[in-house]
Amino acid sequence: MRLVLWMWAGIAICLMAVLAPGDGFAQPRCVFLECGPGNAPNPEPAQAPRIGQTSPGAAAQMRHLPRQKRRGERCHSVGGYNYCVSSVLAPQFGNTYGPDRLVDEDLRTAWVEGRSDQGEGEYIAVDLGGTHRVSGIQVMNGYHKNVRLFAANSRVRSAVLRFSNGSSLEVRLKDEPGIQTIEFSAREANWIVFELRSVFAGTKYKDTAVTEFRVLTTN
Repeated sequence: MRLVLWMWAGIAICLMAVLAPGDGFAQPRCVFLECGPGNAPNPEPAQAPRIGQTSPGAAAQMRHLPRQKRRGERCHSVGGYNYCVSSVLAPQFGNTYGPDRLVDEDLRTAWVEGRSDQGEGEYIAVDLGGTHRVSGIQVMNGYHKNVRLFAANSRVRSAVLRFSNGSSLEVRLKDEPGIQTIEFSAREANWIVFELRSVFAGTKYKDTAVTEFRVLTTN
C-alpha cells in the first residue's frame, strides 16, 4: 500500500507494552520524548513520521460534495495538500497548537482543539488536492510529549470520518500512545474529515490533543 499524501518512513516501535501501576491501560515503554518514573532506563523515543511528496491522482468520474467550512477554521499546507482544523487552543507557555503540528514530525507538539469543553464536534479536515482512493488513516492519539501530558490532556475515543463522496464511517481509537492504523474499504475522495465524537477525559485538562495524523491511499 502506498501512502498518497504522507509516508510513514523508518518508524519502528520495538517496545513491549507494560501496565504501570495505577495507569489503567497498557503503555509501550518510552514511546514519549520524556519518560516518567518507572520507565527508566530511557531508550530512544519513537520517531515521528516523515512527510512524503506525491501528486494528485486522476479525477474519478463521480460527483464530490463541497466541504463545509466552519468560521474560524485554521489551515496549513504541506506537500500540496491542506490540513485544516475547526479550532485551536491559544498559545501557552511558548507552545502553539495549530494544524501544522499534525504534520511536523515532532512528538513534542500536537494539535489541540480550542473549545472550552472536551471538544466533541471539532474536526481535522484534509483537502487532498485531487481525487484519491482513500483506504485508511494513521493517528498518534493524545499529546506524546511525555507521560504526564498524555494523561493530563484528553484523547480521542471515537470519531466520524466523512468523505467528499458523501459516505461516512465511525471509528474508535485506543487510549494509548504510538501509531494507530485504521483501515477500511477504499473509497474515492478529494477531502476527508475526522470529526471528534467522544473522548477519554484528561486528568487535568479538558483539551483534546492529536500529535500526528496521516491519510492512507491506494493511488
